[in-house]
Amino acid sequence: MMLQLEFIRRRPIPWMGLFCMVCTLIWGAVLLAESIALREVAKRDAQRAGQLELVLQERRRAAQQQQAKSDPETQRRQKEQEKIVAALRYPWTRVLSTIEQADSNDVAMLTLSHEQVTGQTQITLEALNAHGLVHFVDALNESGESDRDSSGDAGSRAQWYMTIYQIQPQNNPQTIKATVLNK
Repeated sequence: MMLQLEFIRRRPIPWMGLFCMVCTLIWGAVLLAESIALREVAKRDAQRAGQLELVLQERRRAAQQQQAKSDPETQRRQKEQEKIVAALRYPWTRVLSTIEQADSNDVAMLTLSHEQVTGQTQITLEALNAHGLVHFVDALNESGESDRDSSGDAGSRAQWYMTIYQIQPQNNPQTIKATVLNK
């Protein structure tokens, strides 16, 4: 009996596969380098676009100001826009907080009018009795005093008072209508 050994032949090195893998790695490295370069270019272009946008805005503003100086219609429109902006920036919370603090179930508020230039407020109220109206006006004055005490400014307090007092006999039940102003 003789022993015969059969050895497995060595596989040949897959040069073609290795070549393809190396080519793919080189191609991936080139793409990565191009991607990084493109990001840098895009970042530079975005910064340049932002700078050009600022320059364009400054030029537009300068052109509009130049045109506004020469055109009276544009000046009128600009003044109207400034009035609207001033009205939007007006501190309405100060005006309305006083009225909200004096809120009463005995009184119904019919109208509220406020002049921003003079700071005068006019409220038209309706109540079932005069006591409710007087109580509401007193509450307005008390809330004005508490606002003054917290701000420390004695001159800013608005004094509320009734200007018109009218009994409405045709209503059922009879109601009293009053107009309240502040000084």
